[in-house]
Amino acid sequence: MPRLQWTRASSAALLALLGALSLTACSDDDDDKKPDAGSQPVDAGTTDAGTDAGTDAGPPVDTGIPWDGGSAGDFSCQGKATATLTFAPGQEQEIQNQVNTLAECTTIQLAAGTFTFKNAITIRQNGITIKGAGKGVKGEGTGTASSTVLVFTTAAANSNGLDVVGKRFEVSDLAVWNAKKDAVRVESSVDVVMRRVRTEWAEADKESNGKYGLYPVKSKYVVIDECEAYNAADAGIYVGQTEYAIVRNSVALQNVAGIEIENTKYAYVIGNTARDNTTGLVVFDLPGNPIKGTDIRVVNNIITDNNRNNFASVAASSSTVSQVPAGTGTFILASRRVELTGNTWENNNSLDVAVLSGLIIEQDPAQWVAGGLNFASADINIHDNVFKGGSGDNVDNGKLDAQRRPLGALVATLYTFGETQGTRQVEHLVWDGVDPFGHPRTDVNPINICFTKNTLPAGTTTAIVDLDLLAAGTAVTGGDLAGGWAKTRHYAATGTAFDCAGFSPALTIGDNIK
Repeated sequence: MPRLQWTRASSAALLALLGALSLTACSDDDDDKKPDAGSQPVDAGTTDAGTDAGTDAGPPVDTGIPWDGGSAGDFSCQGKATATLTFAPGQEQEIQNQVNTLAECTTIQLAAGTFTFKNAITIRQNGITIKGAGKGVKGEGTGTASSTVLVFTTAAANSNGLDVVGKRFEVSDLAVWNAKKDAVRVESSVDVVMRRVRTEWAEADKESNGKYGLYPVKSKYVVIDECEAYNAADAGIYVGQTEYAIVRNSVALQNVAGIEIENTKYAYVIGNTARDNTTGLVVFDLPGNPIKGTDIRVVNNIITDNNRNNFASVAASSSTVSQVPAGTGTFILASRRVELTGNTWENNNSLDVAVLSGLIIEQDPAQWVAGGLNFASADINIHDNVFKGGSGDNVDNGKLDAQRRPLGALVATLYTFGETQGTRQVEHLVWDGVDPFGHPRTDVNPINICFTKNTLPAGTTTAIVDLDLLAAGTAVTGGDLAGGWAKTRHYAATGTAFDCAGFSPALTIGDNIK
C-alpha cells in the first residue's frame, strides 16, 4: 500500500515557505573559496557528447585504468632504502614522535588491539604505508586479537584521524573510531590506496559526528577497496576534486551520504553497497571547484533502503548534502558522461535516481567559471539496471521542511496533487527539466538522458518524470497545485525520447579489471 501521507493542509503550509527553490551551495571542502565571478560568457551549446572524454590513461595502482607514464610515475620506492616500524597498543606517543620525522618509504606496522590518540596522526612524506591487523566489524570500538582500532574519542577538537599529504600512500587493515572531523583525510596526494579500512562513529544520527569517513580530496589516482563507513555526518566514502579513482567492494551505511563522487574526472564505482543512508550514492559537481567532473562509471552497486533522516549540520556540513531529502537513492547533479549499469535500487522513499542541473543550487553561471561552466548535466546513460520497487511513496519520510530541504518539499507537494490524478509514486527516474541551454520545451530530452533495458516492477506504467521544475515550481509556489502538476511530464520506459543509445565515445573505465 503506498505511503503517500501529505495532505492538502500540509501542502498549503509548505507553499508559504518554498520561495524560489534556490539552494545555497558551498564546497564540501572547508578551505575552498569561490573565484571572482569575472565576465565569462555562458556556453550556448547542446550536450557535451564526449568532449571531455580523456585519453590520459591511468595509474600504476590497481584502478583498472592503464597507465602510460606521467605524474603518477614520478615517485617510487623501488631501489630506495625502506624501513618498517612496529608498534603495539600503549606506544601511541612513540608513534606520534616517529611520524613527525619519517623517512620516505617507511611502513608503520600496528599490532592488534586498541590505540588511543589525543591528536591526529599527521603524515607529510612520500612512500608511507600504514598496516594494521584487521578492520574488525561494525560497532567494534576496541581492537581484538585480530583487529586494530585507532580511537580518537578524546582527541583535540576539529582534528582528523589520519591526516595525510604524500605520494604513494597506502593504509590497510584497521579501523578509525570517533574522529573529531574526518576519519581518513588524504589531500593533494598521488597514488593513494585505502584497503580494508573501517571508519565509524559510535553513535548514529549525530550531527556532531565527523563529516567524512574516507576522504581523498584534490588528489590523483585513488583506490578505495573493501572498506566500510558508518555514521558520518556528511559522506561515508567520498572522492572529490580528484582525477582517476576507483571505489569498489565497499559498504556505506547510516551516513548522510553513503558514497559521494564530487568534481572528479574518471571514476569507476563498482560492487558497493549503499544502504540505510539519507542518500545512497551520488555524483555531482559544485561551483567554485577547478575540476569539471566527467566520465563516471557506476556498476553493480546495491542502493537500497536509504531512508535515514538527514542529520547533517546546516552550519558545519556542505549545504548540498544537508538539503537532500531522506529516501534519495542516487542523484546526479551538474555531471556529464555518467553511466549507471547493473545497479539495484529498492525502497528509497523519495526516489531512486534524479538528474539535476547545477543551476538548482547556484543560479549565477559566473560562480561556475572555475570548473569551466560545469553547471549543466548531460549525457547520462542509465541502462540494464534493476528497480525492484517500494520507492517514491514517502518523500523525505513525510518529514517535510521547505526551508532546509526545499526540493523534497516541492516534489512532495506536486505528488500530493498527482495522487489525485492517479500517480501514486514518484517515478524511478526524475529529471528536474532544467535545460541551461534554452532549448524549446518541445525538445523532450535535450541533454541526452538515456534510460534503456532496465528491469522495472510489474505493472509499471510511467518510469520517468520531467518535473519542468522552473515552470511547475513557480506554479506551485504561487498556490496553483493543479497548474504545477500540469507542467510535469510522465513517460514510459520504452518508446520515448529517453529510449536512446547513450553517448559517444562510450566509457571503458574498468574494462581491463579481472
